Amino acid sequence: MAVADKYQRQIRENAPVVYNGLTFHPLLVRDYGVFVKAKDAFELMLSSLRDPKLARLPWCACLWELDKECEKQTGTVGSFLIDVLCVMAMALRLDMSDEPGGGNFPLRPVFSQDGALNAIMIGQPHANYALLNMQKMSEIREILAAQNGYEIPDENWNPELVKAAQQNAGRGMSEVKVDFETLIYSVALHAHCRASEIYDWSIREFSKMQDAIDRSLGYQIYTTAEASGYVTFKKGNPYPSWKFDRKSEIPTGFTSVSELDAGAKGLLAGL
Repeated sequence: MAVADKYQRQIRENAPVVYNGLTFHPLLVRDYGVFVKAKDAFELMLSSLRDPKLARLPWCACLWELDKECEKQTGTVGSFLIDVLCVMAMALRLDMSDEPGGGNFPLRPVFSQDGALNAIMIGQPHANYALLNMQKMSEIREILAAQNGYEIPDENWNPELVKAAQQNAGRGMSEVKVDFETLIYSVALHAHCRASEIYDWSIREFSKMQDAIDRSLGYQIYTTAEASGYVTFKKGNPYPSWKFDRKSEIPTGFTSVSELDAGAKGLLAGL
């Protein structure tokens, strides 16, 4: 059983989750920038990595190795791990007045003598602190993903099918001007609330509301078109219900492999 399954009620109700003595709160829409920046790291498909040694590492340790490789190739340390630590700090509602890596940032990596990442420390050694090993970090990944709407890929999925599904889902989006503020107002219109109220929603609620709006509008449009008798759909109505999503066997919500490859500096498989 996935660790997040233990907290189904809290996640469904957008309530905090207590894990290992730590309280993780859902991120809010006002934290959307941090949430999006860490999306690549949370949704990384390890089996798509070109180097099999990296693919066999625990998720968090793999992020650190990708960051180091980025530094070797570009002279600038990658941000996969830092982005995850920022999401964790926000979820734990810790003081983030200092930048990641600064002396007062509340989370920091702990390394073994050979330079491998083996734990994340929360707090300061001379005060109350907690150490999270790589297994616990993988479980925290599941919790934060469930709380906030990140989609963790199944490592058994075929990367080529994942890429094909992503490309299919993204068709037509090139003509859309993506703007976060516009999205806020669009959701507010359909939710019959003020845009300012949405910033206090959890990101998961915000995403679920967008899905519900898409489903409702899609059902109306496609069902009306189908009922006219002039339109048929080869694979059936894409929106057969305004209540529920259509069954899908191939994931479509992940960051594309090419986009991840840009952040990992060529370490992902050339799919």
